[in-house]
Amino acid sequence: MSQAVHKTIQQPKNPGSMISSTDQPLTVGELRDAIAYVDDDVEITFGSTLAGDTLRFYRFKWRGDMLLQMELNEDE
Repeated sequence: MSQAVHKTIQQPKNPGSMISSTDQPLTVGELRDAIAYVDDDVEITFGSTLAGDTLRFYRFKWRGDMLLQMELNEDE
């Protein structure tokens, strides 16, 4: 895990905002805003591949001080 110290922001800046595909990287702040008031037990899905295989969450992995990678696996 990264040794960088990150401050935790508890209040979303734009709660409930929708995220759409852009040319810019998705940030934790944007994700936090989108799910700010979603109940803890709401299920998250990641869609599927072009071949129709379901994508499942695998893990989060730090890839630098300012890059947290979300890894997905295909469910065959």
